[in-house]
Amino acid sequence: MKCHGCGIDIQTNNPEKLGFLPEHIFEKFIGNEENALCQRCFKLQHYGELLPISINKDFFNQLKSILHEFETVLWVIDIIDFEGTYDKDILNLVKDKNLFLIINKVDLLPKTVPFVELKNWVFDRVKNDLNIKKDNIRLISAKKNFGINRLTKILNENNIKKALVVGTTNVGKSSLLNNLTNVKITTSSFPGTTLGIVKRKIIGTDIELYDTPGIETKKRFTDFFDIYTQVEMIPKKTISRKTFKPDIGKVVFVSSLFRFKILSLTKDNLKPIFLIFAPENISFHQTKEERVEDLLKNHIGDVLYPPYEKNYPLEIEFEKEIISIDENDELAMPGLGWISVRRGPLNIEVIKPKNIELVIRKPLITPKRGNIY
Repeated sequence: MKCHGCGIDIQTNNPEKLGFLPEHIFEKFIGNEENALCQRCFKLQHYGELLPISINKDFFNQLKSILHEFETVLWVIDIIDFEGTYDKDILNLVKDKNLFLIINKVDLLPKTVPFVELKNWVFDRVKNDLNIKKDNIRLISAKKNFGINRLTKILNENNIKKALVVGTTNVGKSSLLNNLTNVKITTSSFPGTTLGIVKRKIIGTDIELYDTPGIETKKRFTDFFDIYTQVEMIPKKTISRKTFKPDIGKVVFVSSLFRFKILSLTKDNLKPIFLIFAPENISFHQTKEERVEDLLKNHIGDVLYPPYEKNYPLEIEFEKEIISIDENDELAMPGLGWISVRRGPLNIEVIKPKNIELVIRKPLITPKRGNIY
């Protein structure tokens, strides 16, 4: 018996593993298998509650084993966390396919960002990695149902019959598929794999989409937290921003896991000016260096968040890095947001968890002329 929601095989033995359903509930679905839901999907559907279940560590090998079945791949990416969801491991798997980049959550950017410039920014960001047509980069908002009809039309015009849908966790893949497809879900199994695949058909077409579980990259700040905290960190409205003009030696926190100290003035011997962009439930806080230890000891959960609870169990190894960001460039923090330098260069000493790769990039949001923010 397979779950009607996620496509995984239902099991009654281990509540910590995928597909769990209590045995007395399982028995009720015998003879009514097409409506069976695992406990995770049931709670998600009826209560909006996500259960913290990790995907099998062998996920990529399982994904490789079915990729040969598909010429076309839809890769869903979160524009608010582009660097955290444009994952190099996924890239290496799908770069030789007929690839469509589905750039979700564009509604969360400031309305002043032109979509033409946004598409050009994405194309410039990926063109050295992918041989992709600009028309295969689709800007959408699954939440607002923006760009969905145009995406369907593009797939039809390209005579796509079936496609595999991939993406990291929390990119809005499920919302996209719910907008594109009929409510009725069927499952499809592939030999040699336990990967849960859900097959859906785009409304009004014969195009079949095969949905895969969201991939946990372990390369984002969000990945240090349980799934409940991750859900709180997902932006729900236009991304927050705040302008800073700190003195040398001041320390700026973004959440409790990332902080940096200002090392010098700019090339014009002035204070640096920068903006921090992040989802609404991620804190920004500027402080003196001598207050750092007190904040880390006594103010995680109120001044510094996430986490949102005091005494949250975090065992993280941190490292120090010196970074210089030129004026008008950005420093992306996967899973948190980005720093946009408006007067620089910004020379900083960063404290961050090991294995988190920060990315210096061209600006996603270009400052208006004559306006530093």
